[in-house]
Amino acid sequence: MRNRPLLSVCLIILCVLASCTLVGKERFIKELRPSPLEICTTEDESVIVCGVIYRQEQKENGQIIYLKHNSVYSISNKQKFQESKLIVYINSKEKLHIGNRIKVRGTVSFYENARNPGNFDQKFYYQKQGIHGKIYGSQMQITDKSVDVFREKLAVFRAGWKELLVREMGEREGGVLAAILLGEKSDMDPEMKELYQVNGIGHILAISGLHLSFAGLGAYRLFRRLTGSYKAGGLAGGMLLFLYVSMIGMTVSVLRAWVMFLFRVGADVTGRKYDMPTALSVAAVIAVGSNPLYLYDGGFLLSFGALLAICTVIPLVKEESQQPVMVRILGPGIAMNCVLWPVILYFFFEVPLYSVMLNLLVIPLMPVILSCGMAGSLVRMAGGTYGTWILMVCSRILKLYDGCCVLLLKFPVARWIAGRPEKWRCIVYYLMLSGIILIWKYMDRQPVKIRKKYMASLALYITAWLILISGPLLRRGMEVTMLDIGQGDCICVQGPKHQNYLIDGGSSDVKEIGKYRIEPFLKSRGIAQLDYVFLSHGDMDHMNGIEELLMRQDVGVRIRNLVVPGKQYWDERILKIITMAKMYGTDVKEMEYGTELKEGEMKFTCLGPGGNTDNKSHNVTTGNESSMILHLEYGEFDMLFTGDVEKEGEERLTEVLDVIQEEKKITWEILKTAHHGSKNSTTETFLQTVYPQYAWISAGRKNRYGHPHDLTLKRLEKSGAKIYSTQDNGAVAVTVRKKTMWIHGGNS
Repeated sequence: MRNRPLLSVCLIILCVLASCTLVGKERFIKELRPSPLEICTTEDESVIVCGVIYRQEQKENGQIIYLKHNSVYSISNKQKFQESKLIVYINSKEKLHIGNRIKVRGTVSFYENARNPGNFDQKFYYQKQGIHGKIYGSQMQITDKSVDVFREKLAVFRAGWKELLVREMGEREGGVLAAILLGEKSDMDPEMKELYQVNGIGHILAISGLHLSFAGLGAYRLFRRLTGSYKAGGLAGGMLLFLYVSMIGMTVSVLRAWVMFLFRVGADVTGRKYDMPTALSVAAVIAVGSNPLYLYDGGFLLSFGALLAICTVIPLVKEESQQPVMVRILGPGIAMNCVLWPVILYFFFEVPLYSVMLNLLVIPLMPVILSCGMAGSLVRMAGGTYGTWILMVCSRILKLYDGCCVLLLKFPVARWIAGRPEKWRCIVYYLMLSGIILIWKYMDRQPVKIRKKYMASLALYITAWLILISGPLLRRGMEVTMLDIGQGDCICVQGPKHQNYLIDGGSSDVKEIGKYRIEPFLKSRGIAQLDYVFLSHGDMDHMNGIEELLMRQDVGVRIRNLVVPGKQYWDERILKIITMAKMYGTDVKEMEYGTELKEGEMKFTCLGPGGNTDNKSHNVTTGNESSMILHLEYGEFDMLFTGDVEKEGEERLTEVLDVIQEEKKITWEILKTAHHGSKNSTTETFLQTVYPQYAWISAGRKNRYGHPHDLTLKRLEKSGAKIYSTQDNGAVAVTVRKKTMWIHGGNS
């Protein structure tokens, strides 16, 4: 550090910025403060926006337009104000150019925070970009046809390059190569993107130092040889890299690579030695100084963490010369993963266990992909037919990647879902890892002390690893979480013996809830397997997410058993999901009235459909009235899950509960309110039998059914129940331990 004054200064600045960010938050970070749009308007309010286009995307159903320097006029309160950036979604095919000023009339909408633990935080994602709202446009006109010629030409060139790759290589491989070369992932096959991520090679889709080194340093060295001048070579390489960076966009990984490239070339030009730690620290200061929210960004932490590992840990591994061959081969990859694991688990909740071996194949072939991809594209653009053959090399390599990823997922324990560690566990892990680095760096190299160093490092690392991953393993008691999945139902129960249950899982207004809401929640809780999934009845807003989970078991969460009502209550949709479950290797079990399922002191009891107390037959129906009813008991805690039961089904349930109350007095702590709080369920008669302390309601915000109905809410309030709704609270959870329970937001 004594010989690196700039590095020392940068570390001090980073500490100050991090402290201000953590302590000051809204006071220090302007992106976290409400923007004028959030202050002056409300959701769905009509506005007129005038702004300059700085980016646009063409979709099948219209355009996505990014505007800056916006003037916004609120029609309702006749107020005018400025908004830095906005996104406009509009169904229009009108030809637009970067630099055009447009006027758009539409309605305001705001981005949402994550509604469940582990879900994507849309609001934070756009806050990092300085965007606080979006406009759904109905009318648009161009008010100024001025064009930013430089950026427009680059955008056209990028779009043409992407079209060429897709045309020559097909949508699948062409989309992947477009992501690798151009950072253009919007049209990439989602399955390919996910396949790369779960196998630990998603990093190749991010524009990084490898790309910029290949383009910039390659041009620098070429022009340096041609001209014999370091300055001419640096100027040529820098200009080429500037054009490339301007085309692909300045992401955090690009910013890091760009700054480090400038340091590398600058060192050559001035005849000084290139120092990677110093260059990395300067890049970090520039990134965090320009946007402190990068400190919370997974991309920033992974990008800089990988380079930090190269600077600190990997050299210590490589300097041990008397190591077995496999240790020398696998050691650097394992060392890098040791540095990145807390970040990977915090943002992605799982570790691909074979990623080190897969990257031994992937990373050496990346220069081939980059060189053939760029060369083949340029030759093809120039009209040469040989470009197609060159691009075919990339296609074959990408197919090899694809095949290896698919194969590795079939191996035992290909993915380890450990859940999201608490922040304090990550901090302790890194402190202990720092201790290991100090041990390796400063302990003497006498034979006896080397053995002690190995033993001390191993013991310290095992302890650090156990601290990092032990959160879900040390969970005590039972936890029930009602997920916010829009207009639908989904409840997760984590048992005291670490078995996991899901009661329903579907939505009528949120797409792909299995992939984007249920599965991320389960993984963030460290749930790799659902032991039992209960399906109350066959409505899609209770089961379409379960169908997704069944189909996604290779990359998602395993399902051992699907539990359905008795056979007499099956309809076509239940028959369909039963067939699907068997096809994907999930056992199917029926749960009749009176059936019990136990786990330690916790017990599920089926209270319906069926269960006539007067032993008289009743009409067997399917649908809402024949929803599966479950009674959950754990110690003195009782919770009732009612599905969508209403009318005759609720009357039968009331009779059953009356009989149960005569046998043993039950105090119902929580009622999961039936049918999203519709007015035809949860009658006064029913509530007089149950009298819950708390009522949970799962319903979508602004749903077209008007759920929960005002009459139902009044009946619940009259019964004395405190109401929790996903509309207002997002996910809601209750934790039960022995004789205590507490309800909290599911995101806490």
